[in-house]
Amino acid sequence: MIDLLLPRTDAGAAVQAAVAFVVFVGALLAVRRNPDLRLFVYGLGTITAAWFALRTVH
Repeated sequence: MIDLLLPRTDAGAAVQAAVAFVVFVGALLAVRRNPDLRLFVYGLGTITAAWFALRTVH
């Protein structure tokens, strides 16, 4: 389970980022009519991207 959350290879991290992107695009499509929920999903996507960037720098 820990290998899914913290992959050791670049390929694992790329798959993890691709899955996160697909999930957030799907969530945005699901809430496209509600501006408050859309802003919430944008925020979650931004936080997730920031975690990926922080993990890359670290």
